Amino acid sequence: MNTRSLKLAAVSLLALASALATGCASEQADDTESGAAVTDKRPPQFVVLAFDGSYNLDFWKESRQFAKEMNASGKPMKWTYFMSGVYFVPNAKKSIYVAPHSLGPGKSAIGFGGTEDEIKIRVEQVDLAAAEGHEMASHANGHFDGSSWSKADWDSEFTQFNQIFFGNKAVKTLSGVREADIVGFRAPQLGHSPGLFQTLPEKNYTYDTSKSAAANYWPEKINGVWNMALAQLKIVGSGKNTLSMDYNFYVAHSRGNPDAANAAKYQKETIDTYRAYFKNNYYGNRAPIHIGHHFSKWNGAAYWNAMKDFAKEVCGKPEVKCVTYKELVTFMESLTPAQRRDYQAGDFPKLARPSGNDSARDVPANYFDTPGEGDFVGDEEGAHEHGAE
Repeated sequence: MNTRSLKLAAVSLLALASALATGCASEQADDTESGAAVTDKRPPQFVVLAFDGSYNLDFWKESRQFAKEMNASGKPMKWTYFMSGVYFVPNAKKSIYVAPHSLGPGKSAIGFGGTEDEIKIRVEQVDLAAAEGHEMASHANGHFDGSSWSKADWDSEFTQFNQIFFGNKAVKTLSGVREADIVGFRAPQLGHSPGLFQTLPEKNYTYDTSKSAAANYWPEKINGVWNMALAQLKIVGSGKNTLSMDYNFYVAHSRGNPDAANAAKYQKETIDTYRAYFKNNYYGNRAPIHIGHHFSKWNGAAYWNAMKDFAKEVCGKPEVKCVTYKELVTFMESLTPAQRRDYQAGDFPKLARPSGNDSARDVPANYFDTPGEGDFVGDEEGAHEHGAE
């Protein structure tokens, strides 16, 4: 081959290489655009972690500290706290609270808040938590089962809740939270009646978490209020039915009696169930994850430790948002009815579930589709610390 031929061959090879490079770059750009489009069509995986109660001062501090550590480690998360009004009423003035449904003044299923000084410290914890981005919501007052209450009973309970925190019954009003900031509710013992759902919109509440539904349920707006249902789960390891709350695990595990000797077993079953719940939705229709706990450390802190380990595993993962209920409501309000229906049906490009099991604890994707053993339990009186009277 002469010199001219060699030069022509070299030019041809360079042109071919350039074309291939351009083609690859084009394919990569298409892939990138396609990936972005897919992510845009796929909803985030929302994870909402909440507490009912609000009595224990040390738990206020511990839960806030855990959130600070999570945020500092690049795994952002926020709590929603459902507060019980009687924990902000001093024992000496308990008669200022009049329990609805003819129960009378000074009655509470969970006691009251202690001394005025203790309540002032509790209020300070609420204000600090709110300043750190956590949400305050309502768990009513005396923790009674309202499943037979009238609308007037619920009206009284909500009015007194506001008076205890912001009005003439307040020992110390909240400074970091306004009355208008409290827009979420969970009924004590999950005891709801038709009257509750008439009162909620009148009191400007935007969501309720008093019901339960399938693990892959997307929230629906019913009579102007978003239904944020707790998940109906089946405990991995025992096959018993439970709701996505620590007290329900406690009842399923040890019938609501202390059994710290088996803490490791209970903690493993709890986090394995939460993992299965998460994966079912993360690789499925992305329905929000709802987990509710209490200011209690039953069975050797098995459930509190499981919740913390779960948060460490999932918060900060791609496309996961560990947020408050109020933030989830904002997202739901941004959707059209058609989008919500598509999400419920899983009609979007899903993440591929890892093959070969990405964890030794994996269960089938349809694990929660079949019922387990036993009945689902509500949030009962024993779920809360009993304030002194």
